[in-house]
Amino acid sequence: MRYLLLLKRFFRKKSYILMLLLVPLMVFLLKEVGHGQDDIMSIGVYIPGDDESSQALRENLSDETGVIKYFFYDFSEELKNDVANQTLAEGWLVPEDLDFIVEQLASNEFPSERVQVIIRESGLSHLLGKEIICSRIYPSVAKKLLVNYMRATVFQGDMSADQLAKIEKSFNSYGLSDSLFKASYMDSSEMIDAPVILMPLRGILAMWLMLCGIATSMYYIEDQENGLFIWWHSKVSFLRDLGYYAVAFIAPSIIFEISLFYSESFTTVAREISALLLYDLAIIFFAMLLRIIGSGKKFLGMITPVLIILSALLSPVFIDLKELRPIQKCCPAFHYLSSIHDSYYIGTLFIYTILLGCFAVLLLKLSVKVRQVFKSHLL
Repeated sequence: MRYLLLLKRFFRKKSYILMLLLVPLMVFLLKEVGHGQDDIMSIGVYIPGDDESSQALRENLSDETGVIKYFFYDFSEELKNDVANQTLAEGWLVPEDLDFIVEQLASNEFPSERVQVIIRESGLSHLLGKEIICSRIYPSVAKKLLVNYMRATVFQGDMSADQLAKIEKSFNSYGLSDSLFKASYMDSSEMIDAPVILMPLRGILAMWLMLCGIATSMYYIEDQENGLFIWWHSKVSFLRDLGYYAVAFIAPSIIFEISLFYSESFTTVAREISALLLYDLAIIFFAMLLRIIGSGKKFLGMITPVLIILSALLSPVFIDLKELRPIQKCCPAFHYLSSIHDSYYIGTLFIYTILLGCFAVLLLKLSVKVRQVFKSHLL
């Protein structure tokens, strides 16, 4: 009954309601903004030539259906302007006679002209873009290498037009497609195509849940100052505190799972529930430790931005810094985010939660003994 009244007490707090409403609004906006926007970058392409290699490159890029979108331009200056005003992430200026460049590459010569890549600012996506343009031009180079080899070794330098056409037709009939590849996670589950803007959503929700834990510690301190626990005696204060935090986490946990389901990031019921329960406990113990170690609400308010930023950097929310793996393992969000598709990290999350819980119990008992000693000296 007390916990039911406590839940009612939480819903009377405006800050608690605002914290809960923040996530559904964020998820709704992200999904609406991300609807139909599956590309990670847009590239402008200027191909002035009509030679065979230029036509092959144009057709290759036109048939592209991946996360990079290509836009063809008739004028190079127009492409440069769109890169300058950030309409495009980058632009490719292809030389007019691409066949001649392909022939030079196939003959192991340094090309007289090169494809010019225009960017406004450097980034990882632009390194990917350069790899892609090389892979798109290489088939023309490979075909020319084959023709040169066949002409020199098989036909002794004398190849008829029919023989050339037959070789080129044979070369074009072979190719790799997406059916050759299958992307999956460590638990063998297939990757689900999701809008790029929603990819870091689970990590953002994990940071929000940490924020809920720290806020619960602030509510606890406030209720303690208001004398709530004078009338709520318990033989084991740790269990009472655990119940207090657990009640505060009921609504955030439900919103957490609904948000994942709505954003189509939900995996399986067993994995999601087990991982979230362990993560909830880890955050609760983590928030307890901060409350016990800290000196009050002011301390929690000062340390909250630092903890959220550090957790976002050390956890694979936006990028995974593998060089900092030993430090990452100190962050509860890292274990949670890694456990969704890797059973190994379910185990590490469980061990991490147990260790945090033991540490919280130890510090709680130690703080009680310190207070008792302090009171005895005063008396």
